[in-house]
Amino acid sequence: MHTSVLTELPHPTDGLRSRIASLLMAVLCGSLALYPLLEQFIAPVVAASFGLAILVVGAGLLHRRLHVPDTFVIKVWVAMLVVYVVWTGVAIARGNVSGYITQDSAGFLLYIGAMPVIYLLIEQHRLQRAFFRFVERLSLLIALASVALAIGFHAVLGEISTESLLLVNAFLAGLGLSWKLDHNSGVLGLYTNTAHLVMLGSALALYRFSLQRRMRDLLLVGLYLVAMLLDGRRALAIAAFLQLLIVAPVLLRMLSPPQRLRLTIGAAIVLIAGIAVNLDWLQQRFEFSSDDVSSAERYAQIPALLDKIAEHPVIGGGFGTVAAYVRSADRPFSYEVDFLATLMKLGLIGSVLYFGSYLLAVAQALRVREPLGRYLISAGLPFFFYMGTNGNQAMSTDSSMFHILLFLMIVFTLPARAAAVRPTDPAPVAVPGAPAA
Repeated sequence: MHTSVLTELPHPTDGLRSRIASLLMAVLCGSLALYPLLEQFIAPVVAASFGLAILVVGAGLLHRRLHVPDTFVIKVWVAMLVVYVVWTGVAIARGNVSGYITQDSAGFLLYIGAMPVIYLLIEQHRLQRAFFRFVERLSLLIALASVALAIGFHAVLGEISTESLLLVNAFLAGLGLSWKLDHNSGVLGLYTNTAHLVMLGSALALYRFSLQRRMRDLLLVGLYLVAMLLDGRRALAIAAFLQLLIVAPVLLRMLSPPQRLRLTIGAAIVLIAGIAVNLDWLQQRFEFSSDDVSSAERYAQIPALLDKIAEHPVIGGGFGTVAAYVRSADRPFSYEVDFLATLMKLGLIGSVLYFGSYLLAVAQALRVREPLGRYLISAGLPFFFYMGTNGNQAMSTDSSMFHILLFLMIVFTLPARAAAVRPTDPAPVAVPGAPAA
C-alpha cells in the first residue's frame, strides 16, 4: 500500500499568526471560487481578503529578503503575463471594443494577481495541509448545495415545468445567487459555473480510496458525480467520465483477478441497464446533429470562426475579437467552440503559449510520487476538454480558478528539489602533538 503523499506536507506553525493566515487563505480562495454564484454580494469579501493577503505576503517577503521559491508556478505566471500584455496590445491595435477586451481577458487577472499571492501565503505559513483540506471541503460544499437544491425543488414543487423553473430562478436571484435551473430533456439541470471544481475533490477522494479502501470515499465520488451531472452541461458529464477512465487502470490493479472480473461484469450490467432505461433521454441529451439546438449553435459558429482565424492566423485579433456570427448580444466575443474562439483571439503563437503552459503545468504531476500524480492528471486533462467545448470557458475567471487550485495542488506535492551544495575547503585534520590553531 502506498504511503499518502499528503501526510508528508509541512505542518503549520503554531500560534495566532498561522491561524489567521489559514483563515485568510480559506476566505480568499473560497470567495474567488464561489464568485460565479455569489457575485452580487461577495465582491467586497474578495477585495478585502485580497488586500489583507497582499499585506501579509508582502511582510513575509520582506522578512525573507524577497526570496521567492523557484517553481513552475513562476513560469506559468510569466507566460500568462506575456499573453495578457501582448494580446491586450494586439486588441487595442485592431480597434476592438475596450469593454470586450476587459471582459474577455478578466481571467488573466487572477493568474497575474491572485495566483502568486495565494501561493506565497500558503508557502510562507506552511498551510499546504490546510489548502488540501480546503479543496476537499469546497468540493463537498458545492456538491451538497447542488444536490440539496435538486431534492428541495422536487420535494416542494414536485414537477419540472416552465412555471416552477421561473419561480425558483426568481427566488434564487432574489437571494443574490447566480444559479439557474433548467431542464435537460425533462431532467433537472443546475447551471452553477462552479461544479467543475468538484473534479478536484473527486480526484482526492479517488486517491484516498486507492490508499485506504474506505467506502466513505467511494460515496463521496458518487456524490461528486451527481453534482457534475446536475450542472447540466454535457461537456462536464463527459469530462467526469474521462476522469474515471484515466484512473480506472490504477484502481483495477488493486483488485485480484476474480474481483476485477466481477467488478467489470457488474459495471457492464449496471451501465447497460441504465442506458436501456434512459435510452430516449440519452439520445435527446447527447444528440450532436444539427437537429439539436445546442449542437446546431456550435455548427453555426465554426465557419465564422474559421473565416476570422484566416485573417490573422499567427498573431490573432486580440482579446474581445468578434466573428461575423454573434451568439450573444451582451457578450459577442463569447463562443461555445472555445478552442477556435481562443485561436481567433490569440492566434497560433498566443494559443500555444496559453494552452501549452496549462498542459505543461498539468504534466508536472507526473513528477509527483505515485499514485497521487495520476489522480491530479485525471482532473487536469478532462478539464482541458471541458473548457474548449463549453461556452466562454477557455479564458474565463471560472477556468482560471480551477487552474490555480490544480497548479497549487501539484506544486505542493512535488518532491523538494535538492539544495545546491557549494564545495567547501576540506576540514583540517588534527595532527597528534601539533599545537592548537
